[in-house]
Amino acid sequence: MDNPFTTVVGSWPLTNNEENMIRIFEDLIQIGVDYPCYPQLISMINQFLSPLAKVITQLEEAGNKFYLNDDFKIPKKSVALQYGAFIKNFFMERPHLLEQVKGTKACITGPLTLASEIILKGEIAKGIKPRVFSEPRAVMLDWIVEKLAEIIKQLAKTYNDMSINIISVDEPILGFLIGRKPLFHSEDFLIDILNKSVSEIKSLSSIHVCGRISPKCRDLLLQTDIKILDHEFATNEDNFEIYKREHFEKNDKFLALGTVKSKFLPVNGKKINDYIEGVDFLKNYIKEAIEQYGGENLIIKPDCGFLPLKDSFGEKGGYEIAIKKVKNMVKALNELKQ
Repeated sequence: MDNPFTTVVGSWPLTNNEENMIRIFEDLIQIGVDYPCYPQLISMINQFLSPLAKVITQLEEAGNKFYLNDDFKIPKKSVALQYGAFIKNFFMERPHLLEQVKGTKACITGPLTLASEIILKGEIAKGIKPRVFSEPRAVMLDWIVEKLAEIIKQLAKTYNDMSINIISVDEPILGFLIGRKPLFHSEDFLIDILNKSVSEIKSLSSIHVCGRISPKCRDLLLQTDIKILDHEFATNEDNFEIYKREHFEKNDKFLALGTVKSKFLPVNGKKINDYIEGVDFLKNYIKEAIEQYGGENLIIKPDCGFLPLKDSFGEKGGYEIAIKKVKNMVKALNELKQ
């Protein structure tokens, strides 16, 4: 594999419709992103729990929240497949663009993150003392997390069968769950859950974990079967001290390095371009990362998804900022390679 290469995390600050998905995907390809991800234009939670609530009667969506009141059967068919189908249909209609990418990427919200957003009620909530959260959550119960991991495994298999090259199981909650010691579950259980989620991925498996990564979380991730460890670095520079080159070489893994900031608030007096990292700055940033981790171990991408920019800057401003950041990121890496 020709490393470092570029990809993106997934979410974008535009209204959720097919026209915007096509616009974003085309822009990413024209910019030169090596492995574009299908655009996520809704919450990563609703993207999977909303369709699950339609086929699991015990799971209820109300007021943008999700409630589980009883045990449930795992659906026979996967949900949210339209996102993988989007990639397939996009290139069927535009085969000339397929030649411009090295491959494609899909983002799937992981079982722990989904379970952390499911509120328990009724009989299954009895006897469960809320910890950290203000009410009992599904993430506190092993058997629910296991069932969600099975659902995600089936979805990942379907995307793998669609020939998507990188399949990321996104677990932003994991950095919170694993500090000095894990919350709610043992380390072995968490490793088993993550491994189950990616067990049907024959292409490159990936996991995105937000925030500062603790040594305990790092060590747990290194023990999993997941190939790509994807983190924020631009806004969490402490992560540079957590990972070393030998972590990736000894464990045969890649580091997806957050290179441009994706979450920030407007500052009075600043113009659009003031929020965008310059090409020379990014070249130095990437060069230092290559020296620390080895270019063969690196993937270059934004810190996280860009959806929060929609609330902060509106659609027009948010998208302009996001796409210019990615453009400069790709340009910086390409100039370094030359």
